Amino acid sequence: MTFSLGQLIADARRMWRDERALLLPIMGLFYFLPSLALLLLLPQPEQVAEPGTDAASQALIAYTLDNAGAILSANLANLFGAAAVLLLFLDRSRPTAAQALQRALGLLPIFLIATISVWAGVFVGALLILPGLYLIGRCFLVNAVIAGEGGQSPVQAIARSFALTKGRGWMLFTLVAAVFLTGQVGVMVAGSIDRAMIAGSMASPVTVFLFNALAALASTAAALASLLLKVAAYRRLAGASNGI
Repeated sequence: MTFSLGQLIADARRMWRDERALLLPIMGLFYFLPSLALLLLLPQPEQVAEPGTDAASQALIAYTLDNAGAILSANLANLFGAAAVLLLFLDRSRPTAAQALQRALGLLPIFLIATISVWAGVFVGALLILPGLYLIGRCFLVNAVIAGEGGQSPVQAIARSFALTKGRGWMLFTLVAAVFLTGQVGVMVAGSIDRAMIAGSMASPVTVFLFNALAALASTAAALASLLLKVAAYRRLAGASNGI
């Protein structure tokens, strides 16, 4: 089946318009609040004089290890929310929001193993740059496959994603990159203003909360856009064979 990025975006916008009453509570609870908590509660990483050096990398690793518990907890909450959203749209039993959340809990280990496997492969591929980027596009539908085709193991889901995205790896990577970078721009703008106000002694608890909330909102919006685009792409590529 042929389709354009414009068609996927139109499909995603339609789902948002029709189902936002269900999406907002899930994304708010499992994406926005964990992201906001990290921004407000974790200490700011120390500024490194020479970014891109070994010292900068070591500082980043040390910061991540020091705060690993909070970071992992937030990411697990994000993954659970993503699983629930995908199940809400793709599970052929047409679950309610409560049923999707319950099913997401049972499938969370599979989603987790599949996600770790994908990013491990992307990390290895990133050593050569282009293979890592290409893998992002080819693995775009792994979690959608788990949600839409219950019983798939992580390995089977990755293989199925590769089959569905054949010939579309770079197109889907472009889509992923555009959504991610758009969200990161929002995060960086809000964060930069917040840090500038703090440095200039113009910040207050209200402004700190506001700009961190805006950063968390930008991250959440990008995550939701990515999920809806996954649903749209999966439905177009596998819908006929899966009866959706």
